[in-house]
Amino acid sequence: MGGFFMAMVRHCCPRSHCTEFIMKSEPQETAKPWYKEPLMLLVLGIPFLAVIWGGVILSLALSTKDSLVSDSYYKDGVSYTENQEAFQAASRLQAQADLIFTNDEVRLQLRGYFDEKPNTLQLQLIHPTLEDRDLTVFLQKMTDGSYAGVNDMELPDRRRLWLSSPEQGWQIRSTELIMPEQTVTLSYQ
Repeated sequence: MGGFFMAMVRHCCPRSHCTEFIMKSEPQETAKPWYKEPLMLLVLGIPFLAVIWGGVILSLALSTKDSLVSDSYYKDGVSYTENQEAFQAASRLQAQADLIFTNDEVRLQLRGYFDEKPNTLQLQLIHPTLEDRDLTVFLQKMTDGSYAGVNDMELPDRRRLWLSSPEQGWQIRSTELIMPEQTVTLSYQ
């Protein structure tokens, strides 16, 4: 069909006008620059976004605190043996404790086979992820045999509870959701 069109043009037009008509009527393809091609934007865009995302992750890693990672691996390894001895001592004494938290106080009843109940107990309230929210409460023995200490924690909250007696060398642990005015029981088992 293109040949027929060219023959008609040659037949109808004088020679000088034919080439001008043909040049104007044929579509000319112009090459786009490489940066205007959609496929090139896709090919270059994905690695560019990966580099940007990597920079964001790197800045987050450098600016946030990694409190879940222990700085003292050797100390933790040595304390593992000591902790096992403390758990065994709690098991021998069959140590159990009932804790009641209020907004400003912690009350504790200690049960077990103690020759003499300790004068002070140490209660560590360890936050699952944020080290700066960990609390240590020292509980003093009251005249009625219970223990009391100051609560600085907002309730309700989920915590790891470590109750220990530095005097007698025992420790019991649990992970609990602490609600106000509800009893939390820690046991040697």
